[in-house]
Amino acid sequence: MTKSRGVLIVLIIAAALWALTISAWQAGAVGDTLGPSGVAEVTDETNSQASPVATACVAIIAVTGLLAAMLGKIGRFVVLGLAAVAAVGYGITALTAAGAPGATSWPIIAAVASGIGVIGIIWVATASATWTNSNRYARTAEAADGEFDSAAAWDALSRGEDIPGEPDAKVDDDGPEADDEPDSK
Repeated sequence: MTKSRGVLIVLIIAAALWALTISAWQAGAVGDTLGPSGVAEVTDETNSQASPVATACVAIIAVTGLLAAMLGKIGRFVVLGLAAVAAVGYGITALTAAGAPGATSWPIIAAVASGIGVIGIIWVATASATWTNSNRYARTAEAADGEFDSAAAWDALSRGEDIPGEPDAKVDDDGPEADDEPDSK
């Protein structure tokens, strides 16, 4: 697995969990409509929204997925471990919401998705041990069979190296030549 695919998998897991978070986990109570007409009523519809803890867990998973691309081997294990812990927290939050009165079927689906997410994050964490840093500038200007590679030559020039096979420019160490006739003005 490449680094970009691993990060993409973690971000897809976060996006899927976020999509489940924005669904209604609990059915809200219908407000009383017997009040006077034309008067605004204050309603408390917090029951129709998912927990802010679940949203925070999704944000942690997304951020740690992006951090995994920037860190070394040990750093990837640490941040992807935190992503797995956040996914477990998301699942616990979903199970808590499923046990509340008026719960819909979305928290159960979210808990199952959280379990799948934990497995996916652990898989990415173990596969991240084989990720290597970029070796873009480590190439030489010669191909494996000894042929000249123009793309590698440009990279070598960018690094300030001479192109293999090209003679070095000869610099005259004698200095500037003296004029036989000085400038007369």
